[in-house]
Amino acid sequence: MPQTALTIGAFAESALRKSAGRWRVLASFEKAAYVSADSEVIVVASRQVPPGPLYVTIDADRILVNDGATLTYHEDHLKLGPHSVTLTSANRWTGLLPDPDQLSAQRATIVDALAPVAAQSALVAAPYSRPANEGIERLQHGDFDGIARSIVGLGPGFTPAGDDALAGMLVIAVATGRLAPGDWIIDPETARRTSLMSLAFVRCAAAGQAIAPVHELLLSGAAGEAVACRAACAKLAAVGGTSGADIAFGMWAGLQTSRELSSATSTSVIGRGLR
Repeated sequence: MPQTALTIGAFAESALRKSAGRWRVLASFEKAAYVSADSEVIVVASRQVPPGPLYVTIDADRILVNDGATLTYHEDHLKLGPHSVTLTSANRWTGLLPDPDQLSAQRATIVDALAPVAAQSALVAAPYSRPANEGIERLQHGDFDGIARSIVGLGPGFTPAGDDALAGMLVIAVATGRLAPGDWIIDPETARRTSLMSLAFVRCAAAGQAIAPVHELLLSGAAGEAVACRAACAKLAAVGGTSGADIAFGMWAGLQTSRELSSATSTSVIGRGLR
């Protein structure tokens, strides 16, 4: 009997329709499988994983599939290893962003909630803190090309810590109105330093789209709901081995830097808040 997809991210839906029938598993874990076709990537995830723009979330506790397995997609149905999944009743998921003025007014609340999670990022300590600070200095000038050159491919993690941090910075830039959705694209030379999976998440972030806890914490924080914001930060911290903390680092840096643009100095931004 087919399983049911609970949600499908807007980017995942678009990718499936563009590349039907040519998908292969790049990496598989207990709760999620990363699947690619050409330059497209989607994630087939269990219901234990928060929704996201690249995710097809199915009504199952585990994703049992081997690396290299194929995914086939036809109309509103996909098959991945033992999973036969109907998409007809899946909710189309899109992450919402708060009003930029409300976000600005409550920036301190969100920064404070993010700080303990961001402090767990590998980018806070040597040998990664120096290039991370170089990226943050460029963030003060909206130089996302320079940020990417500093941190893409940097650090540990299935998706490198620097890539996840860049995604966090980009979401904040879109949410605060510093960057229009889709206006920034990573240059090909820098893109070659990392994986298709990381690039897919960065592309979504540049459109203002990330995993659900990111949007939950921004919405609750902008509404002044400090307890809910901290709860969403805890959900973010639980994402992946290190990705949640690295995304939080990028978000924290983006909000912290926005607050300090008028008085930017060469002093370490990390040093002022996380260490």
